Amino acid sequence: MRLGDAAPDRIDRWGEDPRVGDAERGREIGKGVWRIAAERIAGTHPTPWRMPHPSRHFTARLHAFSWLSDLAAVGPSAHVRIAELIDGWIEAYGEWDDLAWDPELTAERLFAWLCWGRPAFEHGAPEQRGALLRSAARQSRLLLVAQNELGERHLGSIKAGAALILAGAAGFPDAERLAEQGEEMLIEACAKQFLPDGGHQSRSPETLAEAFYDLIAARDALADPPPIVRDTLPKIANMVRMLRLGDGGLGCFHGGSENSPTSIEAALARADSEVRAFQYATHLAYQRLEAGGVRILFDVGAAPPFSYSERAHASALAFEMSSDTERLIVNVGAARELEPAARLAARATNGHSALVVGDALSATLEDPRRGRGPARLSGPNLDEVRRSSDESGITVQGRHDGYRAQFGLLHRRYLFVDHDGKNLRGIDELIRPMKLKSTPAKRPIPFVARFHLHPNVRARLTDHQTALLETPGGQRWRLKTDAPDIAIEPSIYWGGPTVRESLQIVLSGHADPMGHGLAPPNRLRWALTRVG
Repeated sequence: MRLGDAAPDRIDRWGEDPRVGDAERGREIGKGVWRIAAERIAGTHPTPWRMPHPSRHFTARLHAFSWLSDLAAVGPSAHVRIAELIDGWIEAYGEWDDLAWDPELTAERLFAWLCWGRPAFEHGAPEQRGALLRSAARQSRLLLVAQNELGERHLGSIKAGAALILAGAAGFPDAERLAEQGEEMLIEACAKQFLPDGGHQSRSPETLAEAFYDLIAARDALADPPPIVRDTLPKIANMVRMLRLGDGGLGCFHGGSENSPTSIEAALARADSEVRAFQYATHLAYQRLEAGGVRILFDVGAAPPFSYSERAHASALAFEMSSDTERLIVNVGAARELEPAARLAARATNGHSALVVGDALSATLEDPRRGRGPARLSGPNLDEVRRSSDESGITVQGRHDGYRAQFGLLHRRYLFVDHDGKNLRGIDELIRPMKLKSTPAKRPIPFVARFHLHPNVRARLTDHQTALLETPGGQRWRLKTDAPDIAIEPSIYWGGPTVRESLQIVLSGHADPMGHGLAPPNRLRWALTRVG
């Protein structure tokens, strides 16, 4: 009742979302196939609103309408389906629903409608037009009264601010107030959520890209964007460039996926920013090693601030690697639409190309405050992060204490790549601190170094302590190690548009609880060399 009945007669101006939809997924939706990450509705159905769904999460992602850009990417032939699906939602949920009208879902939906929903507003069922316009206006007013709740959701507050600005530009009732409140939300978000180097407090490359898209759409809808938004966008643009791998997508760290290279390129083209290349994100804490055709992203940071860590991963000293336009070494990733159980599994250290001691986490999962939301992550402490370059190549090192409390060991990792991009070498050391007073373990401590492979990469053992990696593009890389044991095991990849099975190379050994890390068994060496 508080949301009122006032509604516009029409949409005066449409938003311009820089995202480029996935036309293949759009064609699936056009045929009635409903798939979100690893979940789907069995069979084909013209609309998904009146049937059982695999999970509450699946239902929520349907209500967000983030898939609308994929359907729009199909072109004019999808316009009738867009109108049918939005009109069907209005008939079922247009007045109110506890889940569908969650403020963050409402912000996503309104943003999507005002960017991609034109066929429904202009060519949908005439008898539904009034109800559609009324519901859209009520949704914009919901975002006004839910500002405090949205402020705790970080990315949701950016989406809501952008949606309010688009609603104001569209000519909704009380348009000036909508736009002003939207600007205030974005001003606050830019002041609090972004680091001086352009990174996002969550340390998630994909969260950064999603905020980037929304800020661009909001900026372009305003006649005079706030200075802080204009100043923040170029920093974000350069950080997004730094976090890309050879295929144009992002590294899969801290609750994110590759995202869409096409969308990233489109957003960068609209950013109007001067390109500033850098290899070390001081505040975001990623190192980039680039040589020849090789690009490596190396996580040398701790968990993000506690209030931003609900999707953070225990990924200290994990890395991803691409060669030319093909990904080789990855983390398992966690696409934003992935169901919560899989997202939780992906947060573990063993889901990353990192060294794992005793199958433990390199960070601490803590219960959420007041019992709300997912567990949050804290730690570990990182130090000795150093970078050097000489005539042979580039070396980066880092050390963390994530295994100190449980095992009395520190982990140091060195990565070296030669200037030709043909050789990547790594050293992993497990070190007992000299001043540590706790009683050491009596038995050797098991550890593994995992190298998760992109699903397109094939791998086989060829010799003692040697594996061969082959890509669809014809690249061949040989991995050699002095680890006592090497194996190829199944893995999974949640970092792409669909869930895919993959492989991982596992190097294993047992550490001396009193070891210094300068020699086996507490030192592990490995090398990836391009063959041919």
